[in-house]
Amino acid sequence: MKKSVIIVIMVILLAAVAGLLGWYFTEEEPLGNTNTVTNMTTNVEILKPPANTVWIMSGSFTPSVLTIEVGEKVTWVNKDDYIRRVASDPHPDSTDLPGLVSGDLEKGESFSFSFTEGGEWSYHDYLNPVKHGKVIVE
Repeated sequence: MKKSVIIVIMVILLAAVAGLLGWYFTEEEPLGNTNTVTNMTTNVEILKPPANTVWIMSGSFTPSVLTIEVGEKVTWVNKDDYIRRVASDPHPDSTDLPGLVSGDLEKGESFSFSFTEGGEWSYHDYLNPVKHGKVIVE
């Protein structure tokens, strides 16, 4: 009999906990300060690079594809903790677009390149050649 009483008590406790968790996760109104959601939205917008800028973060290019007009300049900014080097494809020759080769970029450093002819130009991180990006020049 003691065993069945303990089992009944456990079932009641589990049901109560499940009910509280269900209420907590289905609450319509945000708990606490509603500015948190606004601030989170603002922070996401801040993480978008300025026009004609590519950020190198976590070894990736953001955005990975950028569309610009002929004559515009693109700036790559290394926001990573590792040295990065932007170079036109293919690796290792980087010959598709001569001049599109940066030096080693430490964190916070940048490299800019002006695109004088239309086309689709792919590039990579010379030091991590599996990471690619593309600039479409219209």
